[in-house]
Amino acid sequence: MKYSYWFSLFSAVIAGLAIPMSTAAQNISGGLLLLSAILMLGSWRDLKEECQKPFAIVALSLGILFVVSILWTSASSEGGWGFILKLRAYFLIPFFLYVFSKPKLRNAFLIAFSAGVLLSVILSCISAWLDQPILRARQGDWAVFRDHISHNLFAGFLGVGIFSALLVKQWTGYKNILAIISLLLICYNVFFVVPGRTGQIIFLMMLGMVFVFWNWRKGLLLGSVFLLSAMIILPKYSSVIQGGIARVQSDLAAYSQGSTEANSVGIRLEFYKNSFALIQEKPLLGHGVGSYENEYQRIAKANQSLILESGNPHNNYLWFGVELGVLGIILLLALMGAAAWQGRHLEKMWKWSLYALLAGMGISSLANSLFVDNVSGFAFVLLCCALLNAPKELMTASNRTSSDAAQ
Repeated sequence: MKYSYWFSLFSAVIAGLAIPMSTAAQNISGGLLLLSAILMLGSWRDLKEECQKPFAIVALSLGILFVVSILWTSASSEGGWGFILKLRAYFLIPFFLYVFSKPKLRNAFLIAFSAGVLLSVILSCISAWLDQPILRARQGDWAVFRDHISHNLFAGFLGVGIFSALLVKQWTGYKNILAIISLLLICYNVFFVVPGRTGQIIFLMMLGMVFVFWNWRKGLLLGSVFLLSAMIILPKYSSVIQGGIARVQSDLAAYSQGSTEANSVGIRLEFYKNSFALIQEKPLLGHGVGSYENEYQRIAKANQSLILESGNPHNNYLWFGVELGVLGIILLLALMGAAAWQGRHLEKMWKWSLYALLAGMGISSLANSLFVDNVSGFAFVLLCCALLNAPKELMTASNRTSSDAAQ
């Protein structure tokens, strides 16, 4: 038992550190966490209980639908099963929920994730200040371990968690000071150092959401003032934001003239147009798992599209809609709804962090395919499983009652 505990603790730490730092370690950590769950299981009844929780039920239903769609997919068997393999983390949600039901393992994972994010933020800032690229950082894009989208998203998730904890006065003394410094450093890094419109917009939105969660009347006012101030100040003083705005304007102008070369906005608009057409062809159950690439090529040629090839529409809802129809889109929305429902009784700071994570992923996926991406999809699953096992308000109230009675 002692060895399985230390192995599980090691696995949780590796998993947390890997999310913001290493894809290879992330892939390995998934297997380590699975093995940890198997070693710790008292009986398979414990796993059955995790399978019956809302988040696991919807995730497994989505995964099963993808598997069943092998029967009608236009993709090759290799392409279909290859896509299903991308979703492996969703099939393992019951195991991850079980591992993180152990408070020490959950805490170890979250602390390691926080440490990894802070390390990536600090190194990114140092790289920019010294004008010296570190690892994958380069001039104008100072993300060190991940691409700028993942870097800013993970930094934003941690920043929102810290902000939530500060609002409920989770820490005092030097811990509170360190938390404030960490939050300010994250804000500086996301808005002034690392480019990436998705992460920047989502971080602002998540911070505004937490204001409202904290106190909907005061929070709505403060959140609105905060967002309006950011919209005025950041474009004026942040060269990173200025560059992002200029690129969007340039991309839209080029697309209006029929050009999609080096044009992220125009490329996406072309993907969306053809993906909508594919959904209209088979709206109920879609074209089947792994079919997007072949079906896109077919319809793009027929429509004489500006972009004739695509393996990813950069929109998770459209991707699932093409392959699973409306039912796939509904299940993806249900996945986030199930996590929100399951976490409704969490203590405030944990619930706010979870809801911000869900909203951040959900909105980001309108312009990206984060749920399918190996890095962000796996991170989403593990972070949700950890947060869903955080302390609950009802449990806390019960403990207080018992403690009061004992006194």
